Amino acid sequence: TDSMDQTKVDKFLLQTCGWIPARFALATLAFLGFVNLFMVRVNLSVAIVAMVRPPNITDDIQAQCLQTNDEGTIHKRAKTDIEVYGALDNSSLSDGLEDDGLFAWNEMTQGVILGSYFYGYAITQILGGRLAEIYGTRWVFGGCIFGGAICTLLTPVVSKAHYAALIALRVIMGLISGVSWPSMHALLARWIPPLERSRFIASVYLATTLSVTFTLPLCGLIIAWHGWEAAFYVTGCLSLIWCIFWFSLMYDSPSVHPRISQDEREHIELSVSIGGSSRQPSKKIPWKGIATSLPVWAIIICDMGNTFGLSLYMNQLPTYMKNVLGFSIKSNGVLSGLPFLSRYIGGIIASSSGDWLVGSGLLSIINTRRIFSAIAMLGPAVVLLGVAYSGCEPGITVALLCLSLFFNGAITTSQLVNHTDIAPNFSGTLFGISNTFASIASFISPIAVGAITKDQQTIFAWQKVFWMCVPIYFLTEVFYLIFCSGTVQSWNYSGQPIHNQPPVPTNGEDSIPLQQ
Repeated sequence: TDSMDQTKVDKFLLQTCGWIPARFALATLAFLGFVNLFMVRVNLSVAIVAMVRPPNITDDIQAQCLQTNDEGTIHKRAKTDIEVYGALDNSSLSDGLEDDGLFAWNEMTQGVILGSYFYGYAITQILGGRLAEIYGTRWVFGGCIFGGAICTLLTPVVSKAHYAALIALRVIMGLISGVSWPSMHALLARWIPPLERSRFIASVYLATTLSVTFTLPLCGLIIAWHGWEAAFYVTGCLSLIWCIFWFSLMYDSPSVHPRISQDEREHIELSVSIGGSSRQPSKKIPWKGIATSLPVWAIIICDMGNTFGLSLYMNQLPTYMKNVLGFSIKSNGVLSGLPFLSRYIGGIIASSSGDWLVGSGLLSIINTRRIFSAIAMLGPAVVLLGVAYSGCEPGITVALLCLSLFFNGAITTSQLVNHTDIAPNFSGTLFGISNTFASIASFISPIAVGAITKDQQTIFAWQKVFWMCVPIYFLTEVFYLIFCSGTVQSWNYSGQPIHNQPPVPTNGEDSIPLQQ
């Protein structure tokens, strides 16, 4: 019965939407999937501002830059971090909410809660990539969005039980969501021709950035109007609605898609085979080749540095906006989302430029990856120094944060797509490996910030936070620039008969192993 219903749906869509390229439909579904993935991931970053009681501020603690009244407008402003106004009236920062938060969690506890998602997230990365390579992305990616939606709907009830229960729920949510990126990377190698991959990465993967852009202000408004619990109910239900469309319309490869045109199918299959992808996944993973490959480690190290900094923006920025710059919950969401809109724009520009540079022959794949990686990593490192010393100038601070993530958008044309350059047959597994290490950076980042800012939500403390990120960006990028590669590695063809192995394209470079 289910198969008959699916056939009816396919026939209807073929008649009404058959003119739409299958890759476009896939990109749209994947785009909305990542929007939902990050919607349920970052909603807690804003909600926790309303969930937690503000710290008791005494005359021993330096005054913050801004104080806001119930309408969210500024009525007092400090010019420097050294200026002390004495005890602050916490009611001025209540943001129009009925209370000042239900939970008395300090900064360290909040850091652990925000980072707990990544405890589970790190564990299932490799599993997600491998499952998708063998069984397909449809059920793996769709299942992770469905599971994340259920966990989100349970969050308000679990939070009121105990913060340890919330941590456990976020760990479970991370376990479920950990399969998302690597499973989509496996789909990328099957569906998207090599010269279109940067644009696909930008249009689909940057949905996460656009999701943060709109989720933060959306949750801010929902919380201000209906309370913090509503933020979880709304985002959870939106994810469940997406699941209906995903399971009805998505297919794992062009060869099994019932509505794809013959021309598009042949174009995709020829392009991905030339790019080094095989139709049948290898049952054997070349662990030795992967573990001893410097290009793989270059991706891993760069991914860790990038994710450490990005985690600061996603998890801690709303806290900084309120406790240091003093914005209300409504303004907080909007202003915290603006840097991610800048990142989306930067990513679109970088991906289009990268594909054009490679397609026109002006730059090789490897040089394109290096140039855009330098922009994505060194740009934020420099700009964060300006943020650290922008003082009580919220306009300048927000503008610099936007510029920082605008540069970081170039990551879509560098290490984020580099897995498919060096091993398209194992791109899902490689992405899972690199994201496993990156997840470690993701849960270390909020804990480190919590330790630095515990009981001292001041500009001086946050200067230390921003300075902490600068050498991490710089050192991890230098490693990537030295050891990255744009060549399909020889172990990409592991497990295939010799006569089925296409020649390894060199692009003027060789594979770089750790040892011969």
